[in-house]
Amino acid sequence: MKEIICHHYNKKGIESVKHIILAAALCAALGTCGLAEVNAAEEVWNGHEEVTVIKGKILRTETVKKADHHKKIQKTEKKEKAEGEKGAPSKEAPVLAAKKEAKASAAETAVKEAKQAPAVEKAAETAPKDAEALKKAPEKPRFEDKRIEINLASRLLTLYQGDVGIRMYPIAPGKPSSPTPTGRRTVVDMEINPTWIDPDSGTSIPSGPDCPIGYRWIGIGGNYGIHGTNVPSAIGTYASHGCVRMNEADVEDLYAHIVKGIPVDILYERVVVQREADHTVVYYIYPDGYGKEPLDVSKVKAKLAPFGVASCVSDDDIKQAIEASDGNPRYVAKVYDIYLDGRKLDARAFGKDGHIYLPVMPLARAAGIKADWSPNWNQIRTPYGSAKAILKNRSLLIDAADAPALLHLTGSLDENYNYQMK
Repeated sequence: MKEIICHHYNKKGIESVKHIILAAALCAALGTCGLAEVNAAEEVWNGHEEVTVIKGKILRTETVKKADHHKKIQKTEKKEKAEGEKGAPSKEAPVLAAKKEAKASAAETAVKEAKQAPAVEKAAETAPKDAEALKKAPEKPRFEDKRIEINLASRLLTLYQGDVGIRMYPIAPGKPSSPTPTGRRTVVDMEINPTWIDPDSGTSIPSGPDCPIGYRWIGIGGNYGIHGTNVPSAIGTYASHGCVRMNEADVEDLYAHIVKGIPVDILYERVVVQREADHTVVYYIYPDGYGKEPLDVSKVKAKLAPFGVASCVSDDDIKQAIEASDGNPRYVAKVYDIYLDGRKLDARAFGKDGHIYLPVMPLARAAGIKADWSPNWNQIRTPYGSAKAILKNRSLLIDAADAPALLHLTGSLDENYNYQMK
């Protein structure tokens, strides 16, 4: 059996024999005895115990006297001095210790920097990508992107963020004898619990249930402002001296979502046309409260034209809407841009009553197909066949279901509400 290097701090023979037997047993378990050399055991000091290890396996653990450990340290220091510091006087030991500590600190710093280097390199690599991502990311709307729009004809106040109306409230603008002036203004001051001063008598009324301007004041220049009211029944009518009254809950909500400096556009428009999220075009006609905007069919159609639906509404329908001037929504149709083989056409498709209608003549020209209209039979003919057509204000429309037989074209709506044909 090859020699196993062990360290014994207990001088008793019996204990030594026990340790030798234990070492032999471990050698047999590890397969080291008689098969391979056993590396010299290394001892690890943890302050209280000394552990002898063979090839990473614990051989024994013994309590070591502090004096013995100090002797071992002294022997180690003498050996280091003999090998690395030959001829150095003993009084330089503190200096050498300091140098050794400095080297250890430098080595530790180098290890930390080596660990941090990959993170720094990675950050340097991703920095251009992060900067590019920030450029591409849409900016969040700022308060400066907000604006207030007041339509005196509809008696509605809308808060916009960009081009999107995010809040809408009913209002009571000035009476016809003291109308609210139109034009662009700015929020110049904002006050909670304002005091009202009667413009006629000069009497002041502090904030409270008797205050005519409620609990919020949003000044828009001069003596004009947007404020609450203690007469909520007046909302929806022309009732003020020129200011814009709101329900108390509404003005407090508006107050919480604006800051000083945002623009306020005051206009008077009796005809309002909107396109909803599903591309439905709807229009409203409001009464002429100030008697300053008379309407006729041509003016209403001029408002509808930019939305592509002027041909979808008859003159009679528009006349009835003007006579009513009730502000109720009138749905015209859903409007879709048309693409033929990926190319946008200067024409639009219309959706109404569950059907999609296509302008047949522009489509035929774009596809290079000859098409003839027979007014007597209300039919359109092509080399491929014929189909019924509807004449709407000088525009011939066919049902999209007839397009494959008449034009050899098929189509469908995409996720952006565009009608794609091929």
